[in-house]
Amino acid sequence: MGQLKINSGSIPVSGNFERRTVFSAFFLALSYLFFGLLYIYFSGKIAVSLAKDVDQLEFIERYKGFVFIFISAAGLFFLAEWLMRRIMLREREIAEYRTQMLRADQRATAGLLASSIAHNIKNLLMGVDYAVNSLDPQKLPKPADISILQKANADLKGLADSLCKVHEQRTAPAKETFNLTEFVKDTVNFARFHKKLRGCFIETEIPESCMFKGNRSLLGQVLLNLLINAGDATANSGRILVKVSEEGSDIVLEIQDSGTGVPEEIKEKIMQPLFTTKPDGCGLGMLSLEICCHDHAGMYSIQTSSLGGAAFVIHFPVQSAA
Repeated sequence: MGQLKINSGSIPVSGNFERRTVFSAFFLALSYLFFGLLYIYFSGKIAVSLAKDVDQLEFIERYKGFVFIFISAAGLFFLAEWLMRRIMLREREIAEYRTQMLRADQRATAGLLASSIAHNIKNLLMGVDYAVNSLDPQKLPKPADISILQKANADLKGLADSLCKVHEQRTAPAKETFNLTEFVKDTVNFARFHKKLRGCFIETEIPESCMFKGNRSLLGQVLLNLLINAGDATANSGRILVKVSEEGSDIVLEIQDSGTGVPEEIKEKIMQPLFTTKPDGCGLGMLSLEICCHDHAGMYSIQTSSLGGAAFVIHFPVQSAA
């Protein structure tokens, strides 16, 4: 679970093609058998009619066998040469097809990544826009407001860098060690400015300190997207719980809400790119979760929240911790 999948460009072989291949081989073998028997039968009659004695019949039969072998070898040569040409042409077509499929997959993947990054930039800008408009020009900004805007500015720079490198299919900078507790607090505080979360009651259950090694920008995108989805699920006025805990060798991040939950029939579809149940959705928010789990060797699951709605639970292995 949580693996980013890219099509390898394999070519399916239909059952009709296999049946045609078997039929062609059977027809070829039957034709060889039929004409071989005809040759033996009529050539034997001719040999008997031409031979004057047993020695001459033996001579004719011997050279008749040589002729048969020569003709068969020549026929097999031309048939094999024709088949090899067909196989080579087919291999070239397959190689070209695979190359085209690979390029198409690369373009499609780059397009999805670019669209996902643009989607995350839009989410950040909504929060920045509200935070800026809420500042009083007659007063000096509060340190907390400055901290939130600085974090948003850093996240936007990181996303812009990722967008510039999308052709390399690199979506995040190198991993760094940071305090996950402080990171979650800052992200939640910033998320409160988003229009879909202003009416929500967001609470946290996080340890005093939890060091984590990972892609800060990528993890921020995931947390912000899941918070916004939780706001949508609660009609922008419900309860949202963010939890960080340690289970064995895993660091666990949970985002729970009091919404309607995720129906079983769409649990598999919800992670597919471009799938959305929102009237204003684009179906790209969950792509960051797929990429994050892939980048951190993590796993996610969709469960039922203790608040009554959905719970997105992400397990990061101990290798991700400091």
